[in-house]
Amino acid sequence: MKRGAAVLLLCALPAGSEAATELLRPYDASYTVNWHGVNVGTTVFALRQEAGGEWTYLSRSEPRGLFRLVPSASMTLFSRMQIGADGVRPLLFTATRTGEAVPRAAVHFDWATLRASGHVDEQVIDMALRPGVQDDLSVQVALIHALELDQAPSVISEFDKSGIRDYAYTRVGAETVHTPLGDVATIVYRSQRAHAPRSTRFWCAPQFGFLPVRVEQRREDSVEFTMELRTLQRNPAPGP
Repeated sequence: MKRGAAVLLLCALPAGSEAATELLRPYDASYTVNWHGVNVGTTVFALRQEAGGEWTYLSRSEPRGLFRLVPSASMTLFSRMQIGADGVRPLLFTATRTGEAVPRAAVHFDWATLRASGHVDEQVIDMALRPGVQDDLSVQVALIHALELDQAPSVISEFDKSGIRDYAYTRVGAETVHTPLGDVATIVYRSQRAHAPRSTRFWCAPQFGFLPVRVEQRREDSVEFTMELRTLQRNPAPGP
């Protein structure tokens, strides 16, 4: 999930945390997306547990109004990851536009050789990895997991087609957020790359397993987009 459109979250699990995956719970969640104060649609997320210590995470953007005409606004992102003693490790990340059969991006993560390979748009990817690198979706699961383990996030590395990027995470406060599910107590984290003008804030709710109920991206002091939780179903029934 690109940071300018539908981002959410961070951090790797500590070594020896096989049993910690029991803290994770599958869920379906939907968010209202606003761009410069205008409602431009919704984004839905689905986290599922698979066999062999693997999990899948899917997000789908559903634009409204004139934003349906923006090609990049209708995207389905998918991440397959493994969670165990080595932490959260993405295995495959794809990005597919609505109506297209072939993914615009497909990146495989090989942790035995520490290489990422595949393509993003028309760019061929063959890149060195280092432990702890996440993709645009696995980063969300890693943050949720870390907070449930009482592991304060600090820095995370994220894959990008231009190279690995490091983001610092800082706790900046606590706030009660009004949501369709009621008033929710949250802790607030800010994520920012060194010297970058943009930053992202996450309002993470302990009562929902640290799922963010609000996400906000700023360029310096100006709010560019927000995502606000609309619906949440924990432990949904497995798909077909």
